[in-house]
Amino acid sequence: MKNNKIDNSSNNLLGWLDNVTKAFGQVVAVSEVSFAIPKGSIMGFLGPNGSGKTTSIRMMLGLIKPQLGEVRLLNENPFTNSKIKQNIGYVPEYSIFPNWIKAKDFLSKFSQLNLPREEAKKRALEILEQLMLKDVADKKIIEFSKGMKQRMKLAQALIHRPQLVIADEPFNGLDPVIRKHVFDLIREYRETYDVTFFVSSHILFEIDRLADQIVLLYKGRAIAQGAPKKIRSMIQEQPHSIEISSPVIQQISSLLINHLDEDIISSLQFSKNPRTEEKQLIVTTLEPMKFYHLFTELIADNEIFVREIRPTDEGLESLFQSLTIG
Repeated sequence: MKNNKIDNSSNNLLGWLDNVTKAFGQVVAVSEVSFAIPKGSIMGFLGPNGSGKTTSIRMMLGLIKPQLGEVRLLNENPFTNSKIKQNIGYVPEYSIFPNWIKAKDFLSKFSQLNLPREEAKKRALEILEQLMLKDVADKKIIEFSKGMKQRMKLAQALIHRPQLVIADEPFNGLDPVIRKHVFDLIREYRETYDVTFFVSSHILFEIDRLADQIVLLYKGRAIAQGAPKKIRSMIQEQPHSIEISSPVIQQISSLLINHLDEDIISSLQFSKNPRTEEKQLIVTTLEPMKFYHLFTELIADNEIFVREIRPTDEGLESLFQSLTIG
């Protein structure tokens, strides 16, 4: 994708990167990347791990400076005007919480930086309920699972109802049912509070189902940008390999065989998850959007617990490589 200069004269833009380059020593992490974030949008930032997504986000937040190019958020330079961060919610990829504090107390104290005390307490309970964490409001965060901590990060980003939320891999660790609920909440905050979202992910179906606009990043370069329909048409003919981890993986395999047609599933095979030593299922499909949609419905209807679903690293790498060649 050619990196054209951003037209930043529009009042409808909440931020942009314009021909931005960032290198660490001899390693170029981001090269001549340009994109704009429209107000009121849900913008997806899609790429394999190591493609430069987190580096781009850190530049947007004013945490690191680019060697070349221009970064603007809320019409300001994030490196010279730190006050804009009051209007930005940030969901980092990794959790950093004080372990000794209860969930509701943490959110209440955090939001008192911008809100009166009673309003902060009210919003803390409200956002915990919205993220299906009300039952653990009085638990210490150290007792939370990975998925619960992911939702706590989103609660922290949303509680002050900012103009812009920047989320780095926010759906990691969420099972498909919770993930769908979080998608709905993001849309609700966009509609109710006019919050704009910039969401990074390495999982195609997450971004396709959620975003209005998608930027594809590969090896530090923006290789495509457009509406989900356009991006989907570019990748639809490429095979997708998907890993599914669950303590009832045999039951999931049977459900897929019995309920999904051969035109959706090309192959199924079992393997061992190298991280957990747990048995997992590898699904190959040429219809990834249709597969993810039907799979989510299938496990919800049958009340099946899925620990993780994600594209294989090799499959995602080959997909993006095919786009650069094609």
